[in-house]
Amino acid sequence: MPAALNPRRVVPVLAALLLVLGAPRARAEDTPLSTSGRSEVAEVVVDSPDKTKHGTVSSYAQLGAGDLVDDEELKKVERRLLATGLFQEVRARTEPLPDGRVRLMLSVKDKASWVVAPTVALSSANTGGGLLYAENNLAGRAKKFAAAAQVSTGESGLFLGYLDPLVFGFPQVKFSLEGQLRSDRVDEYLPGASQDDPVIVRRTRLNSASLSSELGFILFERVRAAAKYRLSSIDAQSPDPEKPVQEQAFSTGPSLRDTSLRFMVGLDSRQTLHAVTEGLNLEGSYEVSAPGVGSEFRYRRFGILYRHGLRFFTENNLVLRSELSVGKDLPFHQELVMGGNTLRGFQYRQFRGDTRLTFTAEYHFPLFSIKSLAFRGVGFSDTGVIAFRELPESGLLRDATGRVIRGYLPESKSGLENATVAQGVGAGLRLYLSNVVLPLLGVDVAYGVNSGQVRVYLVAGVTPS
Repeated sequence: MPAALNPRRVVPVLAALLLVLGAPRARAEDTPLSTSGRSEVAEVVVDSPDKTKHGTVSSYAQLGAGDLVDDEELKKVERRLLATGLFQEVRARTEPLPDGRVRLMLSVKDKASWVVAPTVALSSANTGGGLLYAENNLAGRAKKFAAAAQVSTGESGLFLGYLDPLVFGFPQVKFSLEGQLRSDRVDEYLPGASQDDPVIVRRTRLNSASLSSELGFILFERVRAAAKYRLSSIDAQSPDPEKPVQEQAFSTGPSLRDTSLRFMVGLDSRQTLHAVTEGLNLEGSYEVSAPGVGSEFRYRRFGILYRHGLRFFTENNLVLRSELSVGKDLPFHQELVMGGNTLRGFQYRQFRGDTRLTFTAEYHFPLFSIKSLAFRGVGFSDTGVIAFRELPESGLLRDATGRVIRGYLPESKSGLENATVAQGVGAGLRLYLSNVVLPLLGVDVAYGVNSGQVRVYLVAGVTPS
């Protein structure tokens, strides 16, 4: 009885026969995969005529010689490459080889990877501007670098940042390094979200310098873990004599060293493809500052973060975000805040506390496009709850040496029953350039439900962070 035919042996024989007979070679895009639906990759060929190195493209594709490939896997490769934000166009296909294996062909077209852009702050709480330079594909290896300088009434300073999302060519390992010099005017307002014109009762100038580094790992494309170490120096000035409260929010004197160690673990399946974000992100974090990590402070902070992107009707996008943060013995400069871009419809950092819960829903939809420029609308709702769980009877939080690291306002009340609940709703416009790697620019108009006030916010996708 004759032995069964082995497709892996028959395919190369047929291919050789066709060549001998002079049959035209099938086009790669029309070539079917093996009858089993999956073929073994013999080699990877990258067509990257622009800046991005071939090794960078191959690393992000996460598919190499010896792996099995089918139509579904090719779609995953294209999504991985598009989600990097480096490319305008991506195409993954296969070419058959005489031995039954296939050659994986990756073709990409780069976006413009760098940008020089102004930064603008326009609000009653912060007015000014600066300049930012950002490179998203340093040396064609996907390394990211940003440098920014800003002078404004609320925040002035210098920022440098570096991110390597492909440490040693592995997309599973990420490393970042950031440094800041900053002078920050911190305004404290009367409690309550219903004020038409929030009253500033104390103004404090905080000067700081910081350096931080983070190492992250990604497993199975979705599980992410990271550790971040931060070293900073904090120096407070005396309160503004023109404001009602003159008691110090943070003791003046020699600068204090604040170092912390933060751990994070979570699931992250999000991908952003041409301005639409899909996928789920759930993560938990714990941060500790204590003498054991080189700090002159003692505080802790816990966090739970939820982010979810849902695609509708091809180009519509619902983006949800919620975060719970709980702090213990937080000094003034580490206190939790709400308002401004984190809670649209209210003043920048209008509300303060050691416990905060926020929820944001945004619905993005296409309006029209002009060549590579896409105009998109957004409707949003921001909701936040913030409170001090338990304040010291003296109204002062001190460190181990007795120095005041937080002097609370006389009007401050503790307990969740005294929590501030605020909501803002509104709409905005976003502009995306598909051929630029940092494409986002827009404006939001928000209505504070509690106060009845309308405020305008500029949105830019080229912030240092």
